[in-house]
Amino acid sequence: MVLALPIFFLFAIYGVVAVYLPIVLTGMGYTATQVGFLLGIFEGAGVILPLIVSPIIEKKGRYGLFLILMGLLMVVLPLPMIKFLGFGATAIFLSIYSFGYKGSVPLSDSLAQSFLGEQGNDYGKVRVAGSIGYVVMTLLLQYFVPAGTASQYMVWMVASAGLFVVSLFFVPGILSSHEKKSLQTESGVAETVSSKKESLPQLLSQFPPIFWMGILLLFLGFFGLTPATKMFALYTTEFLHSNAAGALSAVSAGSEIPFMFFSGRFLRRYGSFKLLVFCTALVTVRLLLYIIFPNMTGAVLGQSLNSVTYGLYHPAAVVFVAQYAPKGKLMISMSLYSIFALGLASVLGNSLGGWMIDSFGYPTVFTTFAVFPLVGVLVYLFVRKKL
Repeated sequence: MVLALPIFFLFAIYGVVAVYLPIVLTGMGYTATQVGFLLGIFEGAGVILPLIVSPIIEKKGRYGLFLILMGLLMVVLPLPMIKFLGFGATAIFLSIYSFGYKGSVPLSDSLAQSFLGEQGNDYGKVRVAGSIGYVVMTLLLQYFVPAGTASQYMVWMVASAGLFVVSLFFVPGILSSHEKKSLQTESGVAETVSSKKESLPQLLSQFPPIFWMGILLLFLGFFGLTPATKMFALYTTEFLHSNAAGALSAVSAGSEIPFMFFSGRFLRRYGSFKLLVFCTALVTVRLLLYIIFPNMTGAVLGQSLNSVTYGLYHPAAVVFVAQYAPKGKLMISMSLYSIFALGLASVLGNSLGGWMIDSFGYPTVFTTFAVFPLVGVLVYLFVRKKL
């Protein structure tokens, strides 16, 4: 698909930021608690963006134009970010950068769903390009910049963002207005749409109870994943005493590629919601592996389970929110997923996780966070007959 190349470069940016941002911040002199709060601020800014901008983007339908603007933001900001030091300045620059970094994912997902139309279950075949881009970038950095400086990592961020923006101009119709074609939910109920201006409660009331149950599962699942994703670089360096964060991240991203590519088969057989429940439960198993085997073996096993806890989890989530999006509300539906299940989960997870690392250590952090996804599954089992 024509979006494969931009998605490749978009997640190449993630290959730098997701792996090395905690290490960069630590190298700038911040403690684990401060790093946790800075990452929380970073994620929080990514929550605010979709909340403010998504109704405007949905109304305009210009997904491609806004995606280009967010890409340009990621090109411009990284280098000044390391020139103005201090907790406040770092927090401000991280917040602004997050507007483009976090906002680009739901936009690219919406654009992909718009292009795919009724073939939305094949989203994973497009998104797998992002996993490949992530793996390529982490391996490049592991090999060429094994112990780089903040400035070196920023250069790689700018280069990836620049290639992302350029690649978007090769997508036919990128500046056109896009709207997702009518898509029925798994229950076969067609969506309705109103042309009247709606209040926030009216807008949210259009989503069925099963949608909010799915969002709760995703929130608790991604909240639980925080130590294995956002804090993993610190876990590798401080707990395992290894500089293999990049290589282990490549294992994680590489494992998700086949599941991402073939996710459509699982979705057609089991449906998106059943996969959400299964993947959420497996998050608990993944987190416990890091502590049951507190060595490189546990790290490899845990990272390998990213195959399901992201490679299958994310496509199931994207298809799920698209299936239950009222007509004309695709970007808003994707933003709700981004805001609550990804953004808010990361904000709270980073803040709590950073404090817990300083106070109690990594075993307590991983064990505690493993409880939350399990709670989500138990809640679903209790209320499933009412959905």
